[in-house]
Amino acid sequence: MNNKGQPQQHKKLGLMSCIVVVVGGCVGAGIFFKNAQILAFSQHKIILAILCWLIGGIGVLCMGLSLIEVVTGCKKPSNLGMGAWCKTYNNNFIYKMCKNFIAYLYCPIILVALAYYFVQALFSAIGPLANGWAPNWWLGALIALFILTWFFFTSGLSIKFYNIQNWVIMCIKFFPIIFAMIIGFLIFGFKHSLPPGTSWINDLPNSLAPDVSKPKEFSAISPLLGIVASIPAIFFTFNGFQYPANLVNDMKKPQYLPMGMIIGIIIVVVISLAISCSLMFGSETGGFDGARDWLESKHIGWLYSVMYLMIGFGILGVINGTVATSVKQTTELLTNKEILLANAINKHVVVKFHNNEILGGVIYQYVFTFVLFLVCTAVGCVYMPMNKIPGANFDNHILGIFNFVDLVSNWDVLGVYIFIGVGILGALINRKTNKVKVQKKKYFIPCAIVSVLLVAISTLYLVVAVFVDLGYALSWFSAHKTNFNDYVLPKLLSVVMLLLFTGAIIIPACFKSKKQVNLSR
Repeated sequence: MNNKGQPQQHKKLGLMSCIVVVVGGCVGAGIFFKNAQILAFSQHKIILAILCWLIGGIGVLCMGLSLIEVVTGCKKPSNLGMGAWCKTYNNNFIYKMCKNFIAYLYCPIILVALAYYFVQALFSAIGPLANGWAPNWWLGALIALFILTWFFFTSGLSIKFYNIQNWVIMCIKFFPIIFAMIIGFLIFGFKHSLPPGTSWINDLPNSLAPDVSKPKEFSAISPLLGIVASIPAIFFTFNGFQYPANLVNDMKKPQYLPMGMIIGIIIVVVISLAISCSLMFGSETGGFDGARDWLESKHIGWLYSVMYLMIGFGILGVINGTVATSVKQTTELLTNKEILLANAINKHVVVKFHNNEILGGVIYQYVFTFVLFLVCTAVGCVYMPMNKIPGANFDNHILGIFNFVDLVSNWDVLGVYIFIGVGILGALINRKTNKVKVQKKKYFIPCAIVSVLLVAISTLYLVVAVFVDLGYALSWFSAHKTNFNDYVLPKLLSVVMLLLFTGAIIIPACFKSKKQVNLSR
C-alpha cells in the first residue's frame, strides 16, 4: 500500500475498458428520454431531427479530438478532468468556479437525477404488468437513495468493483440498445406506410403535430432555432464522454486515453443515430414509449416492460461511471485542500482509516449528494405538474420529482459543457501565447473552434429562450387562466434555476481560496 493509502495494483483500466467507460457513461438515460424532445425541437421532421443528431455528434467528436491536445498541457495526470484543463489554460477565478461546480453542483445533482431516471424506468416497466398500480413518491425516493448508496460504497471505493459493474451492466444494456435500433423499423415495415397525407421523408404521424392549445415556444419560431435548441439535449445524451479523463490515474497506459475517448464517442454517435432513426420511424411519440401500443396489439406487451427494465439497467451504468469519476475528483480536491471542510475530512476520516483518501472522497461526495437529494425530493413533491408519463399510474408528487430533477439536470449538464468549452478556448488561445507547452495536433484548431462555437451558441440560446418562453407562458396564462402548473411554473423554475446556478458558481469563487496545486507545465 502506498503513502496515500491506496493499493499499488489499483490501475485496472485498459483501452477496452476506457471505451466501455465512454459507451457505458453515455448510452443510458439520454437517448431514451431525450429523443422525443429533440424530435419536437425539429418540428416533427425526420430529416431535420437526423441533422440535429449529426451536428451534435460531430460537435462532441470535435470536443474529444480537441481534448487530445488539451490533456498534454497538464504536468501530471489529474482526475479533475475539466477542472485540470481550466486550471492549466485559464485564470484562477475560472478554475475556482469550475472546481466548485464539480464538487457542489454537478456531481450531486446529476447523480440524483440519474437515480430518479432509474426509478422512472423501473416504474414504467412494472406499470403495464400491474394494472392500476400507483407507486407512492416515498417508494421511489427510497429506491433512488438505495441506488445512490450502493454505487457510492461499491464503485466509489473500488475501481476494480467499478470496472466489473461497468462490464456487467454494459452486457445487459446491449439488449435494449439492439432492440431499440430495430423495433421502430420493424413497426414501420409492419404498417407499410404512414397515415394518409403524411410524407415519410418530412413528417411523422399527425399525432405529433404541434399542439396549438399550448403556449408557443422560442424554438418553434424557425427550424434553425429548433436545431440550436436540440444541441443542449444532445449534449445531455453524450454527457459522460469525458469520464475516462477523470480516471486517467487508474489507467494501465494513460497514453491510450485519447484513442479510447475517440473510439467510444464514435460508437455512441452511431448508436444514438441508429436508435433515434428507429424510434422516429416506428414510434407514435418519437420515444420508446410509443412502441408500447404496437407491442400490446401483437400480444407481446410484456416485451415493453422487459426492455424498459433493461433501460433502467443502462441508467445504472451511467450512475456507476458518474460515481466513480466524481469520487476521484472530490478525493483530489480534498487532498489539495481546495474545498470546504477538507481539513476536517482529512483529519477525522482519512487519517483514522489508515490514510484512505478514497473513503474521504466517498463520504464527502455522498453527504453533499444526500443533501441535494433531500432538497430535490422535497421541492419536486411541491412542484406537481399535471402532465403524465406513459407506463405507470404515477401520482402528482412523484411526477413532480421526475420533472423537477429533469429540469435541474439540464442546467447541470450545460455547465459541464461550458467549462469544457472554456478549457478548450484557453488551449486555443495558448496556441498564440505558447504559455503552456503542449503536443500540438494538426486538427486541434478547427475542432476547437467548432467546439467553442457550439457551446457558446447553445448557451446563448438557452439563456435567451428561458426568458422568451416565460413571456410566452405568462401571456398564454393571462388569456386562458388555466394550467399554471403545466405551462407557467416550469418556465418560471427554469429562470430561477438559471439564476441560482449562476450565483452558486460565481459567488463562492469571489472569495479568496487557499494555495492550489499547479497542474500546468
